[in-house]
Amino acid sequence: MTTSWGIDLVKRISWGFISLKCPEGLCYGTLAVHRMCFSLSLWHIILGLLTMGVVDSRHPRAKLQNGFWLPKFVGWLLLAALSFAIPNGFFEFYSRYVAMAGAAVFLLIQLVLLVDFAYNLAEGCIDRWEETERPLWRNLLVSGTIGVYVAFVGMTVVDYVFFAAEGCGRNQFFITANMLACIGVSAISVHPRVQEANLKSGLAQAGMVSAYATYLVTSALAGSPPGKPESGEPVCNPWAGMAGARATMAVVGAFFTIGAICYSTTNAAVKGNMLIRSNSEYEALAGDESSGPMAGESNAQLRENALREAVASGALPLSALNDYEGDTGSDSDDEKSGVQYNYTYFHVIFCLAAMYVAMLLTNWNSISSEDRVIIIGRSHTAVWVKIVTSWLCILMYSWSMVAPIVLPDREWS
Repeated sequence: MTTSWGIDLVKRISWGFISLKCPEGLCYGTLAVHRMCFSLSLWHIILGLLTMGVVDSRHPRAKLQNGFWLPKFVGWLLLAALSFAIPNGFFEFYSRYVAMAGAAVFLLIQLVLLVDFAYNLAEGCIDRWEETERPLWRNLLVSGTIGVYVAFVGMTVVDYVFFAAEGCGRNQFFITANMLACIGVSAISVHPRVQEANLKSGLAQAGMVSAYATYLVTSALAGSPPGKPESGEPVCNPWAGMAGARATMAVVGAFFTIGAICYSTTNAAVKGNMLIRSNSEYEALAGDESSGPMAGESNAQLRENALREAVASGALPLSALNDYEGDTGSDSDDEKSGVQYNYTYFHVIFCLAAMYVAMLLTNWNSISSEDRVIIIGRSHTAVWVKIVTSWLCILMYSWSMVAPIVLPDREWS
C-alpha cells in the first residue's frame, strides 16, 4: 500500500492485461495506508458501540463479539472500499491529528504493558522458586538477567562503534544518555529503600527494561536517514548503505514490531478492567466469585446449586431448572455468568492499534512515494519517536520503583 509495487506486480502477473491507473495517494502512498487503517479503526468503533453494555454471553448482542465472522469481515471490506471514495483532504487531517494522537495513546499503553510484563516475568520466576524450591527457576532468573544485560552492553558497544563517529554529536548524546539512564535504573532497583518497598524488585526487571530501551535507541540510529557526505555532512549511519545490515535490521524490526503490537494489543484488550478499574458491573461480577462461603465456585455454579436446592425442596418446579440450563447454553461457555473482559474496551484498543500500525507503515507520515522497498522507521520523525519512547519507558519503570516510597499511603500492586 505504501508504493506502486502492488500495482506493478499485478501488471506483470497479468502480462500487461491489467493496468491500474491510479493517482498516488489514492491507490498507494501514505494516504492509502491511512484509508485502510481508518476503515479498520472505524469498524472497531462500530463494533465497540454495538457491544457496549454486554455483561454475559446470554445477552443478544454478545454474538456480535463471538460470532458472525464472515459478515464482520465483509463489513470491513465494504468500509475499506468506501474509504477510497473519501476526498484526500479528510485523510490529510486524519493522518496529522487523529491517527497520530491515537498512535501516541496506544504507544503509552504499550509501554505500561511492557513494564508490567517485566515485573510479571521476574516475579513469576521468584514465586515458582519460593513455592517449589527447585533451582531451575533460580537459574532461569539469573541466566535471564545476565542475558539481558549482555544484550544491553552489546548493543551499546555496537552503537558507539558504528553510530558515534566524529561530528555525530546527536547520536553520541542519545547513546550516552541511554547508557547512563539504564545504569541509573539498575542502581535504583537494588537500593535498600526500593527493596524494602517492593521485595521482588531487582536487576531482572531493570535489565529487561534497559535492553528494550537500548534496542529502541539502536533501531532509531540504524533507521536514521543516511545524510549527504557530498555536502560535508558526517556519515552517522554507515548501515544505510549496507544492504545486508539494512535487510537484517528490517527483518528484526518487522518481527519485533509485529510481536510487540500483538502482545500489547491482546493484553491491553483483555486487561482493560485493570487499566480502567472502576466500580463497574464487570468488576462486580468478578468480585462476587471471591466472596461468601463457597469462594472457590463461580457465579454459574452458585446459581445452579441454589436452583437445584430450591427444586429439591419443592420451592420451585423442575421446569425452572430446565429453563436455566437452556438459557446458559453449553458447559464450554465460560461467559454465561459474566464476560471475561470489557468488549467495548477491547475494540477501543484495536482501534488505537490500527492507528499505530498506520504510523509505523508511513514512517509517521514521512514515507516517500518513490521508494521501491518498504523500510519501516527510516525518517527523522521515526527516530525521535523511538528515542522519546525509550526515555518514557525508563521513566515509567523508574516511577514504578519510587512511587511506593513517594506515596506510601497508596496501595500498589
